[in-house]
Amino acid sequence: MNGTTKKSVGALTVVLAVIGGVSLLGTGAGAAFAGVRSLGPQAGSLEQDVSGVTSLDVEVHGAAMEVEFADVSEAQLRIEGGPSDGWRLSRDDDELDVRGPDRGFDWFRPDWLRGDERATLLLPESLRGLDAELTLEAGSLSVDGEFGELQLDVNAGALTVEGAARMLDAELNAGRADIDLSSVTEAKYSVSAGRITSTLTDAPSQVAITVEAGQLDLTVPDTDYDVRENVSAGSINNGLSQRSDSDRRITAKVSAGSINLRASDD
Repeated sequence: MNGTTKKSVGALTVVLAVIGGVSLLGTGAGAAFAGVRSLGPQAGSLEQDVSGVTSLDVEVHGAAMEVEFADVSEAQLRIEGGPSDGWRLSRDDDELDVRGPDRGFDWFRPDWLRGDERATLLLPESLRGLDAELTLEAGSLSVDGEFGELQLDVNAGALTVEGAARMLDAELNAGRADIDLSSVTEAKYSVSAGRITSTLTDAPSQVAITVEAGQLDLTVPDTDYDVRENVSAGSINNGLSQRSDSDRRITAKVSAGSINLRASDD
């Protein structure tokens, strides 16, 4: 083989190698893109029989969740923006438990690929009036319904509750909570930080308020209350009509921050 032929073969080898490399790069890029697409927003649904259920326990970690009653025969948890494997809908005797999302850190699915994870819990109409414990660790939780004893715990994020309850126990450690309820006879509020804004549309018989820091704004019907105040620091702004022998009592204790008591205009 002469020198010219050798040069031609060498050049052809280089060209074929370049073409092969580009082809492999394109294949790899396509696979990577497909992998990214597969890691994008997903959806799923969980269902659970509710026969004999008398209470509800919900914990939300870093997602946007809604709870409502609907025309369904079983409890349904519908997830959007993420897979359902990080959520749990189960029974513990007569208690319905909801947990999620529990993701932890994933090298193959970082936060920027997860999107906005949302979930909706649909409860059968037959469960109206059940007791509920709702805990928000992060994210947001929006609730609309009728409950018996309602316990709310917010450690971060934003909580919104509308509807009715017989008894209310709300604890806020950070973040904010907006609570608008009817039929409440007894209510307890505890604020360590953040802000609770609450309206009780029926005059309660007993309300206990403790604010260590942060703020509580409470609006109740315009009637007489026996209001007992304990202020270490901060302030209590009392705009309610007071009568010491009233059978409706409000105890308000503030260590720091503020408590604002208002009468509704209705």
